[in-house]
Order: sequence, then C-alpha cells, then structure tokens
Amino acid sequence: MKKSHRFEPKHRYGALAALLLAAALPSQASAKDVPDTPLTMTVISDNAFGRTVTEGKYEQAIDRITRNGRRIPKRFADQTNLCVAYTKTYEIEKARIACDAAISFVEQRGARAYRGTWYESAAVRAYQSDLAVALSNRGVLLAATGDADLAERDFVAAIELETALTSTVENNLERLGQLTIS
Repeated sequence: MKKSHRFEPKHRYGALAALLLAAALPSQASAKDVPDTPLTMTVISDNAFGRTVTEGKYEQAIDRITRNGRRIPKRFADQTNLCVAYTKTYEIEKARIACDAAISFVEQRGARAYRGTWYESAAVRAYQSDLAVALSNRGVLLAATGDADLAERDFVAAIELETALTSTVENNLERLGQLTIS
C-alpha cells in the first residue's frame, strides 16, 4: 500500500528541513508525484509502526518503537522508521544515530547475503534494496542539516545499487543540486 503525505514547512533547521516527505514501502512515491516536495524519505509502512509515521504521528511512533525510551530498537525497520520520525521532529542527533544504525544493520546482514549465494539471489536483492533505503534516508537527513557533499555521497551510493528506489534517489540527488545552486 502506498501513501505519500505533503508536510507543511517548518524552518527550525533551515529551508532544507522543510523539504522532507515520508513515502511508504513497498512502492516508493517519487518526488515528482508531489511537485513542491523535492526530497523524499522512505518509511517501512507494514512494520515498526510505519503507518503511524506515514500518518504524521512521529512522537507516537517514536514512543511505540522505543517503548517510551525503555528499549533499544534491534531491527532494520525500527531504525529506518525512527530515522524518519526523528528527522521530522527535528531531533537531529537521534535521527543521525537511527540512520547510521539502519545502515549498520543492513551491512551486517549483507555479509551473510553474499556468502554462499550467487549474486542475483533474493537475499542479495533484499540487502541491496534495504541499503538503498537506509542510504537515501540518511542522505535526506544530511541534506536537511546542510551537509550537501555527504548527502550527495549517500545518494550516489544508493543509486549504484540499482534498486526499485533508484528513480526516487535520482530525484533527490537532482533536487539537492538545485538547492545547493540557489
């Protein structure tokens, strides 16, 4: 099920932070689908309170995923959705930790995916898809905080994985270039 939401701008961390959009998996919404929203983040909607995130209930999602701060989320979906929710609530340091943790979870799984399987296996494709999501989300966070060079690096790495998310990430990269030129 695909849901995309347009969010009203907030200028707490500058103009780029206002340009975030949460899109739901498994189908990603392209930034072109929402004309005034140049950067897209991806939420895992069918897991880890993703529907709560796509509904814009960020604080509620954070509380539920972390069980009111009493547990450290131990899954890729948890960290991915926390990355988006913390970014949308402008808890930038927590967002950075969640985005990095999502990438770390995927990279740990990636070593197992490539071991003993041929390249086009389902495990490898799932690894590449999840890594593209994590890199793209971190790229949006980095762009929102003004780290355009690091954001570009993450977007390019996500594009090189050649997943279903590629066109969305290409749009993010293109719009990042437009934002940094302005």
